[in-house]
This record gives sequence, structure tokens and C-alpha cells, in this order.
Amino acid sequence: MLEKLAEFQYKYAGLIFLLTLLFTVSIGFGIQNLRLQTDLNKELPQNLNVIKLQNKASDLFGGADSVMLLIKLNKNCNTEGIKDIRDPKIIKMIISLANKAKEEPSVNSVQSVGSFFVSPENIPENTEAVKMILSKIPDSETFFNKDYSATLMVVSADLGGSEEKIKKFVSRIHEDIESIEKPACIDINITGNPPIRKVLMQMLRHDMVYTMLLAGIIIFILLVFLKKSVIKALFVFTPLMLGLTWTLGLMGWLEIPLSIATVGISAMILGLGTEYGIFLVERYEEERKNKDQKASLITALPSVGSGIIGSGTTTIVGFLALLFAAMPMIQHLGETLALGIFCILFATVVVAPAVIICGERITQGIRKHEKKN
Repeated sequence: MLEKLAEFQYKYAGLIFLLTLLFTVSIGFGIQNLRLQTDLNKELPQNLNVIKLQNKASDLFGGADSVMLLIKLNKNCNTEGIKDIRDPKIIKMIISLANKAKEEPSVNSVQSVGSFFVSPENIPENTEAVKMILSKIPDSETFFNKDYSATLMVVSADLGGSEEKIKKFVSRIHEDIESIEKPACIDINITGNPPIRKVLMQMLRHDMVYTMLLAGIIIFILLVFLKKSVIKALFVFTPLMLGLTWTLGLMGWLEIPLSIATVGISAMILGLGTEYGIFLVERYEEERKNKDQKASLITALPSVGSGIIGSGTTTIVGFLALLFAAMPMIQHLGETLALGIFCILFATVVVAPAVIICGERITQGIRKHEKKN
């Protein structure tokens, strides 16, 4: 079986390489569909009673994502300014910001100390009068800290778990904050579930790219050092990059999300799959010392191919066992790693021999051309 495959690869190496490029481009378009899963609730077992009850409560009373705006006095400000967060200027600013937030389509409600005043016109001109009004309102103290240097605004919105909606919503809240007139020495900080998820999205993207590049660069340098040739290192590295591209592309097409558990799969797949290419290239080079390309490939692929397939299959089965875990994030880790190893295994056994043959033919052609000149 593998001998016939080797003969086919030798005969149609160029065609296999061309079809691989076309396939990689088409699959690679799926990378743009990759989505990030930052909702930790969806990474929990949905069949647990406590999770079911939480989901039911969200359906009955509205599943809202809360954004908290902490409005506080900047104690490091050198300007002689406001000393009490209950100052009328701040109350007016809070009402203005609340009205801006209410204009957002996804906002359900806004709770703040400004809710106790109908409009900015009803706010007294001095802090003492504001204190008096608030003292007559039950639970108004819950909006302030003990020394009245900070107050809280809670914006409740229903974003439906969409990562893109969360990103846009948080950006609009930041724009609302920038658009209002703020008194001197006042800081407005934003936190809550949506901002945290936005930060997680940025971190996941950064970590995925960073770990993938770092692993790829280190592995390639080691391959160059071990093989003592950039060309031979590329013979091993090319199926790795093909397999990784296919994995990420298929994840996009199959709508498998990247989460906290799976963001490092690129580095893991590169590390786990490197040995397959090394075994094949080493065996081919041994045969190439005394044989031509065709004979070397027909000998090398069957001799190490079965071992590579066996090793890869057992690794895939081991990762697929994670599908039986209770936690969805562990399940996603298992399916992505299994998919990644399969792609690299396929690239090594089916595509790598064609890459080696094409690479040698190109190298030989360049050498002949240099000799003529």
C-alpha cells in the first residue's frame, strides 16, 4: 500500500504539490472564521442542575451583561478641585453619561446615583443640598464608598454572548465616556463581564500568535542545526506548517472555537508533530546515499510510514478520549489536538514525500544552471 503510494508520489510530485497549495489556500480561508470563546459559562457542563437553574433564571429574568463604571476622585491630581463625589457637577456628569448609555440599543437599564434625580435641572447648586436629598432616599448610600471619593454606575445590557457585539458595545461605552464633559480630577474606569471578555479576546489572540511564532522559530532553528541545511529543515518544517494551517482553517469551517484551553494548540501541535517529518526525512536520506530518488522513496516511506501512522493514530485516540470529559473546554482541547495531529500526520505521509522530491529536483536544477554559467 505505502509502496504504491510512494510510486504515485514520485511520479506526480509536482501535481501533488500544486493540489496541496490549492487545498491549503481554500482551507486557509476558514481561519478568518475562527471565533474566540471568552464566555466561561459556556465552558462549564450544561447538564449540571446548578447550571440549568442559572440558565433558566437568565431566560426568565433576562440574561444581562453588566458593565460597571467606577467614577472616582483622582487623589493625585495637583489641581484644587472637587473633594466630595456628591458634588453637583459630578451628579450632572453622571446623568449625562447615563443618558448616553441608555441610547445604546442593547442597554436594558442604567443604575446610578443620577437615577434619584429626574433631570440635571433638579440638581441643587451646592454639595450640602445634594447630601440632604440623598440622606432622605433609602439605600442611596450603596452607590458610594465610605469616604465618598467614588461612586458606581451599572449598565445592564443583553449582548447575547456574541464576541463581536461585546467588543463593539465596550468600545461605544468608552466613546460615551470620552464624549461627555468631565470636571477636573475625575477618573472613570470601566469593568464588568463584557470588558473582561474583551480583554480576554485580546489576550487570547496575542497568546495564540506569540506562542505559534515562538514555537515555529525555535523548532525551525533546531531543525537547521540538526540537519545542517536550511533546505532539509524545510522538508521537515513544510508539512508542519501545512498541517497547522489545515487545522486552524478546519476549526474555522467547523465552528470549533478557540478558548482559554485551546489557545495554545498551535505550539502543541508543532511540538508533537515534528518527529513524524524527522523520521521520514532521516530514513529517506539514508537510502538516498546509495539509491536514486524513486528507489529511496519507495524504500523509505513503507519502512517508517507504518510506524508514523501507528504513532499518530495512538496519539489521536488518546486525545479523542478527552471528548468523554465532563468539561466542554477539555472536550474542545481533545478534538482540536486530535484534528491537528491528523492534519500533520496526513501532510507528512501524503504531502511531505512530494515536497522532498520537488525540493531535490529544484535544487538539482539550480546546481546544473550554476555549473553551466
